[in-house]
Amino acid sequence: MDRKIGIVFSSGFFGFFAHGGFLAGVRELGLRPVAFSGASSGSILAAMAACGMSDEQIREALFSLKKEDFWDPDPWYKVLAASLRFLKGYTGYLRGSRFQKLLEKHLPVRSFEQCPLPLAVVATNISLMREEVFTKGDLIKAIAASGAVPGLFKPVQYRGWLLVDGGVSNKAPVEAVLDLTPLDTIIVHFVASATLSADDNNPLNRKFTPFQIHRCAFDIGRYECYRRQCQMARDRGVKILEINSESPAVGPGTLHRGPLAYKRARDATLSILPDLLS
Repeated sequence: MDRKIGIVFSSGFFGFFAHGGFLAGVRELGLRPVAFSGASSGSILAAMAACGMSDEQIREALFSLKKEDFWDPDPWYKVLAASLRFLKGYTGYLRGSRFQKLLEKHLPVRSFEQCPLPLAVVATNISLMREEVFTKGDLIKAIAASGAVPGLFKPVQYRGWLLVDGGVSNKAPVEAVLDLTPLDTIIVHFVASATLSADDNNPLNRKFTPFQIHRCAFDIGRYECYRRQCQMARDRGVKILEINSESPAVGPGTLHRGPLAYKRARDATLSILPDLLS
């Protein structure tokens, strides 16, 4: 009997390059997932997969990306004025309009209902103080909200709510894909947070700043949430497989690393996943 496989793409700053390589590896192995979920950068690849984009189309969209395609900061005088108010009332540096236009350019669908396969996109609902899981409606708005990194992007206004990065409340939405359709296996492509992937795992040997302490505690909370979701899935009889391809980090100023991150994730998936599935 064919496996009923769900795929989870975790959050991870510009991790969509690695996610794209992972997806290519999954397809090369002949696997045909039946549902997808994603948070933050992972929501982009989850949508591309659920709507049926080919590997070639995905590579074209990712490898052609330039900073100016999504970088739309407020004018300097608005930032200065906000600084003089100690940033009170200032919700983010990038407006997000270019990001949404970029999604409209590359995604062949506009709604969840148009996707051939079930899809869940996670955002963080500031208005209602909870995680928000989208499975219907405006796909572009949902992804834009899921990728709205707090402080960098302004919150996305949708359905009367203020929404920000889904990775804040749920780094790897296992439960979301589990609720879409019956599954017997979930494969998670997990882009580890920097604070949880350091070579030196003894915190007593590290010199922290207050910001690093805050970030580390935040990442630990997200990882614990992920672990609990994985255990819940196992309790339901669903097998959890995790791929951490350890691809090089990519950011707005290092987009040239994207193809390498893609290749390493693809190669890691082709090397690791067959043994996990056996």
